[in-house]
Amino acid sequence: MENKSWYSRLWKGVFTVGRGYCAVAWTRQGLSALVLPRKSKTTALRKLASYLPPLPEAIWNRPLAKVPPQIQKQTLAALKGRGFRLSKFDITFLTPFQQRILWATCQIPWGQYRTYGWVARKAGSPRGFRAAGQALNRNPIPLFIPCHRVVASGNRLGGYGGGIDWKIRLLEKEGVAVKGGFVR
Repeated sequence: MENKSWYSRLWKGVFTVGRGYCAVAWTRQGLSALVLPRKSKTTALRKLASYLPPLPEAIWNRPLAKVPPQIQKQTLAALKGRGFRLSKFDITFLTPFQQRILWATCQIPWGQYRTYGWVARKAGSPRGFRAAGQALNRNPIPLFIPCHRVVASGNRLGGYGGGIDWKIRLLEKEGVAVKGGFVR
């Protein structure tokens, strides 16, 4: 799919979560990007821009759209550590490798974790664990494509594009014990 056709049908919006703001981008095919809660709309929108490919200024100048209720509802459920049913994504702007890594990550069950090596093998690149880590660091939908469930070898936490505090918080809400930089 040509990139121009993708972004020409892209909507963006912001909604409140507690005292913070989540920014999202979506198409009719599904969610394309989600920013975990930030302190201000401006910060959330800036982070949203970092998840997406470079877009023409005209796209950013469009008024914000109302975020679909299903995205808001499922985001709130996931942030509270509850199960969610959001699975329609439009990540066609990513490379095929990145897409394979993210789809493999979606196969990790709620309340469990896997290593970067497992994700790389599942995506068909058994030696690509470092590249898998880089793809996960750029995951544009970090809550619903659950990269927080991916850890380094030896059950070390590893990194997280949304910040290590978020990774720990999300894992613990799913019942995964975290202590001293390791999952148990």
